[in-house]
Amino acid sequence: MRFIRRPGVWLTMVALAALAAAAPVSPQAKPTVRIGYIPSDSFAALYIMADRHLPAAGIGVETVRLAGGPEILSQVATGQLHVGGAGMGAAGFNAVASALPVEFVAPLHSGYVEDYFTVRKASWEKEIKRIGDLKGKPVALNVRGAAVEWMLDQALKKDGLTLRDVQIKIMPFPDMVPALESGAVEAAILTEPFPTLAEERGIAVRPLPRPAGARATPITTIFWNKDWAAKDPDLAHKVMVAYVKAARDLALDNGWKQERNIDLMVKYTGAKADVIRRARAHVLDPNLDMDPAVLDSMQRLSLELGYLKYKDLLPPHRLFNFSYRDRAVAELGKK
Repeated sequence: MRFIRRPGVWLTMVALAALAAAAPVSPQAKPTVRIGYIPSDSFAALYIMADRHLPAAGIGVETVRLAGGPEILSQVATGQLHVGGAGMGAAGFNAVASALPVEFVAPLHSGYVEDYFTVRKASWEKEIKRIGDLKGKPVALNVRGAAVEWMLDQALKKDGLTLRDVQIKIMPFPDMVPALESGAVEAAILTEPFPTLAEERGIAVRPLPRPAGARATPITTIFWNKDWAAKDPDLAHKVMVAYVKAARDLALDNGWKQERNIDLMVKYTGAKADVIRRARAHVLDPNLDMDPAVLDSMQRLSLELGYLKYKDLLPPHRLFNFSYRDRAVAELGKK
């Protein structure tokens, strides 16, 4: 029997055989990071990281809006979320002390007590002429055991009062402005943009001048699941690099008032752009530095109030793992 070799058929069969012998190649799946957030402009660095810098690094993002920091902390600890943010305070301190798989890695935003301490204008310089006159009066916080309570304690101490000398009323930030207007509370620790709105409407004043050389207080922090970061340290490093870039977008060149950043705050919070423009800017260091002494002070207050599940204060290096931050800052260069 004679075989007739047809060039076209023969080449096709060779090509098919080569394809069959080759191992199948599938594109590598793009890593995705799940981020929990609260709709507040103080979370702006997370929004900028998620919307701008992680996608640019080839990392997928899933953002999850939640009501409060404790819920975010819980979901990060259980691995439902990879990264989140929340207020500094007893819940986070206890999580670290209890060896939950949560790692605090950088500040999220800082602020000055003088920008948050707000007093009802109808009362100030009338029946209330100094902070000491708040004794026995109702004062609003959005939560206990967090940085806002520490800030109120710091404000009251300026005139010899303690937290036990006032009536603490717990309510959401948006409810504090009408409460100040009606007299339901006489003072509050109030975050932007609400103090600005209250001042513009003649409802409240911020009576404390900021001392020269005052350092901003770290109020919120970002954290991630420790097991997730240990399993893929390269991805965790890329996330931190993206976060440092986001922080610098805010910290440098009047970034809190740049339109491209305000647009993202509006997108994630639903706030009006003109309100964000008028509000006092939050603080975030371009190298994510923070004052570690504040951690001792916050822990000590939480211990006095019975919030902590441990007795000996944790040193800063136990509460925060700054190694990822330090590596990212070294790679990008200090600002």
